[in-house]
Amino acid sequence: MQSTPQQRKHEYDLHRERVHRAKAIVDHQPPTIHAGNFVRFTKLKEDVDTYFGQYMRNVRLLVSLNGTLRTKGEVESFRTVQPAIQRDLRAKLRKLNQLELDNIAFGARIMCIKGDLDTRRPRQFRQKRKRRLPKFTPPHALLRKYENLQIPDDESKLRNLFRPKIWFDMEVKGYRPLGVIVIQLYTEAAPQVVLELVRLCIKKDMNRLQFVRLFSGLWVDVDLSLDSKTLINKNIEYDMRAVDHDAHSGVFHFSVEDGKVNRRGIFSFSISFKRLRVLNGRRVGFGHVVRGAKTLNCVQDYSTKNGKPTKEVVIMNCGVSR
Repeated sequence: MQSTPQQRKHEYDLHRERVHRAKAIVDHQPPTIHAGNFVRFTKLKEDVDTYFGQYMRNVRLLVSLNGTLRTKGEVESFRTVQPAIQRDLRAKLRKLNQLELDNIAFGARIMCIKGDLDTRRPRQFRQKRKRRLPKFTPPHALLRKYENLQIPDDESKLRNLFRPKIWFDMEVKGYRPLGVIVIQLYTEAAPQVVLELVRLCIKKDMNRLQFVRLFSGLWVDVDLSLDSKTLINKNIEYDMRAVDHDAHSGVFHFSVEDGKVNRRGIFSFSISFKRLRVLNGRRVGFGHVVRGAKTLNCVQDYSTKNGKPTKEVVIMNCGVSR
């Protein structure tokens, strides 16, 4: 029996409905993958716990070390209570007052002690009397060339005339002071030069002196600027027999060669650091250092091979010793 078109349509609709309600036996959806398999959340958590635990142990170790250092190791291993720090100001003041009383009592006992040795008038504690200078005799052998010279009879005047003493207060400019040197001058050696230095020291005109060249172990060259009232001219009187370069260190001397004595208003002289016998008969010595040799030797610390000082040495003050 053949079915009509209406029946076939009805059967088709039923078939479609059954197909829509059908459930597949095979799972055709993509598999679900857990993210922890790739980023290892569990492993990271364990690492964080381990790191934090180690960090806390380090903190506790540092705290214990700090306590040990503050107490200088005097920590009882089995003591859990923190030691109390005494901050009693009154106790410290009492100790201080007691110490002062003990010192007063100790001083009183010392004052009451009587020694067996009488130290009031012992010979070794007596004040030494000032030794009188030996009588000064003028160098007549060197003064024979001055026929009309009137020599005073007073010994102090003779010393001031023939053996004046001047002093220089030296300093490394902007660095440190060096000290004072005292110079004994010999008038008969170079009268014009000696009187010029004495006049400079009386007027406190130390800016006219300048240290220009410095040779360690030999001497230092000094330039003296001459003013309009200077006593130094081209014809300088001198006598090389007055000062022996081999007898003294720190000798003041100058050269008598033409062009070196007086050049363009500048008089050049030198100060030797040691005894130089080779200068006898070659350079005129007119004085030497009698006090402050160590100060003069300190100047050598600022010398170079070419003679240019590493630091500027200046004279801060000067004067005449009475």
